[in-house]
Amino acid sequence: MEHKKEFKKIGFIFGLKKEMKLVSSSNNNKFCVYGYGKSSKEATKKLTNLGVDLVVNFGFAGSVSKSLKNGDIVFVNKIFNEKNKKLTPSKFNQDFFKNLEKKIKFVKRNLLTVQKVAGDKSAKLKLVKKFKSISMIDMEAYYIKEELLKVNIPMLSFKVIFDDLSFDIPSYILDSINHRGELKIVNFFIKLILKPKRIFALMNVNFKFSKSKKVLEGLVSSF
Repeated sequence: MEHKKEFKKIGFIFGLKKEMKLVSSSNNNKFCVYGYGKSSKEATKKLTNLGVDLVVNFGFAGSVSKSLKNGDIVFVNKIFNEKNKKLTPSKFNQDFFKNLEKKIKFVKRNLLTVQKVAGDKSAKLKLVKKFKSISMIDMEAYYIKEELLKVNIPMLSFKVIFDDLSFDIPSYILDSINHRGELKIVNFFIKLILKPKRIFALMNVNFKFSKSKKVLEGLVSSF
């Protein structure tokens, strides 16, 4: 089914609350929610209950491909889960995509939604070996799309690459993230104080994050 060009009510769904905060302007026709992992299902239901006729999923993703670098914008094509089930993208008319491409420079790639953060290169390479057609990973797109299929609402998903294959997210950072994807501040600083040299790796991660955050902010503002 090919979807129309104009939408009256648009829902934005982010993986994390801090991503959602990048929406700087208010609009009566746009509604924002967030949900990390399986909790993204409930966030999606909030949007469908509001009567949106399009959902746009924004967020960061990890690259498992050498061709995708930190700060790249990717339009999600096919979405897989860890049971290798596949969901295909919604179909839009050509004018809709032409207008998008005038505003946003992006590439199209396949994505795998995982249940556990894979922040280091070895973990990512294991995933891409098993799921050969994927180029990136996240923790919510499959769940969102699954819910929207139940009510026949189209979805666009755009990801900004944060962690690519050139660097690992340090394990002490991953260990300091709770089930909502939020940083446990006290736990994090204790780990940093115990090993002060970790600050150098943290500086690199912060630089990469700042770059991808700026790109994501620009992407969201273009809608």
